[in-house]
Amino acid sequence: KDKVRKRNRMRSILSLQRDLILKEYRNGDFLFRDGDDGDSLFIVKEGKVAIEANGKHVLSATPGNIIGEHAMLTRQPRNCTALCDEKTGCIVHQFLGQKLRVLMEEAPYIETTLKEMCIRRDFKKAVVLRLNKEFPYDNPREAFDAIQAGDSEFLDAASVGPLMRMLHPYTDEEVDEIIRTIDLNHSGSISYDEFKTVFVANRRESDSM
Repeated sequence: KDKVRKRNRMRSILSLQRDLILKEYRNGDFLFRDGDDGDSLFIVKEGKVAIEANGKHVLSATPGNIIGEHAMLTRQPRNCTALCDEKTGCIVHQFLGQKLRVLMEEAPYIETTLKEMCIRRDFKKAVVLRLNKEFPYDNPREAFDAIQAGDSEFLDAASVGPLMRMLHPYTDEEVDEIIRTIDLNHSGSISYDEFKTVFVANRRESDSM
């Protein structure tokens, strides 16, 4: 609940910034494509934005949701594609990275919250790339089994590391941080129940970033 409150507070603060750039897109227009340079994030104001990895649907961002955080935080090219998926069009606010970094220095919890959301989204993008199809919400065991290394019943650095490095050259320390973000009982690894809770049972919360 505390994490949800922090996310809601962060979204409220970002949406009230004076340096936001209003942008409008027609249905089917791209906000950005995989591989594009991009030192900014977007806050969806109206409409629905589809997020895709390798042409496969990952999630839908609706009003209030934040997208494009990975490239802004890592200063790396975009690792997914975002396009307007609303017949009546989409309206978003763009927040430039230079301005956002000033805000994050003043309120460090914003950076921490963005990083946690980025990790969960990147994990889901990596699963989509591994499976080469949309995330199987109706069969999460398929996704979990595709990540497992060997006969282990848990996901640890040996399985999560190679998965996440499909997206970005994460260090061992960053992989450990990724595991901690999803490891709800702080055991050091991710169980199937934890995986299902984060990405299926809490799907709305997981997507609403």
